Amino acid sequence: MTATRVLTRRCIANVVGRVGLDAFLDELIDRLSRTFAAYDPTSFQVVVRSGFRYDQPDLGLIEWMPTMESGRRVSIKTVGYHPANPVKRGVPSVLGTTSLHDTADGRLLALCEATFLTALRTGAASAVVTDALAIREASSLGIIGCGAQAVTQVHAISRVRPIKVVKAYDIDAGIAATLPTRLQRNGIDVEVELVGTADEAVAEVDILCSATSAHPGAAPVVPDVAHRPWLHINAVGADHPGKRELPASLVARAVVIPDTLEQCAAEGEAQHVEREHLGPEMAHLLRHRTQYEHLRSQLTVFDSTGWALEDLVAAELLLDHAERLNEGIALDLQPTPCDPYDPYELLHP
Repeated sequence: MTATRVLTRRCIANVVGRVGLDAFLDELIDRLSRTFAAYDPTSFQVVVRSGFRYDQPDLGLIEWMPTMESGRRVSIKTVGYHPANPVKRGVPSVLGTTSLHDTADGRLLALCEATFLTALRTGAASAVVTDALAIREASSLGIIGCGAQAVTQVHAISRVRPIKVVKAYDIDAGIAATLPTRLQRNGIDVEVELVGTADEAVAEVDILCSATSAHPGAAPVVPDVAHRPWLHINAVGADHPGKRELPASLVARAVVIPDTLEQCAAEGEAQHVEREHLGPEMAHLLRHRTQYEHLRSQLTVFDSTGWALEDLVAAELLLDHAERLNEGIALDLQPTPCDPYDPYELLHP
């Protein structure tokens, strides 16, 4: 059996550094778009994520997100969400690891640090849906919640639309103030206007992203104020039962696109919407894009809770480049015995 390729943070930095961040993101957006458009539920099994949720010592969860492409590969991402992390511990609120397995023999092909990949694929998924639903000339983007996810949302959406100005709001003005630096550091060339209220981030933009760590049961963070008729919203922060970012009155007027209905009904904005009032799932939308062209002129919401298929696509993109560039650490994690019937063979030199 071949050794397992372990892709650490440093390995990922080497891969993306050699490919180029823009090129890597563009390729991920393209792969996701093509995968969603060709999605066949008879070829994939995407299990709704499950895990442990708790409120001690702080609000948090650890979940697992499995996906199988029949006859080929399985990916399993384990991911933790702990919104107190950045302030209390100086680490990201989302931490993840993805394993890739060969379905022929069960071999562990790769083990990938997935914190970077999770942020990137979430931004890329928003870009895919934004490309299908936002007006083509969209040039303004509102951001409510200026934490880590804001960077990949701005970056990815600017790859599919000519974004000139970003109106950014965060309840913590200090975090909002650092967003321009974080974008510029990574070569994301947009003008950032820091606004003092959430209303200003909504009122005169073509696209809006909400990416907050609001607690379950808290009031919506996005205000229902006058907005452009064609506003497209990527709601990426609702990721826990009882949590919502958008007010009911706004959602009631919108066409809501769940990334995956069952998961969104449990954790996303869709948990607050009757199912018969929801629009098509993301894969159906992408498979029949021309059928939904008319939605560009309407208020639309992408309910993004994070589909496990996105993690398979992101991890395979990384692995493809890592193999091509000979990046990663080869570890003998699994057996290659002389006698496959002797589980104690590894004890004998």
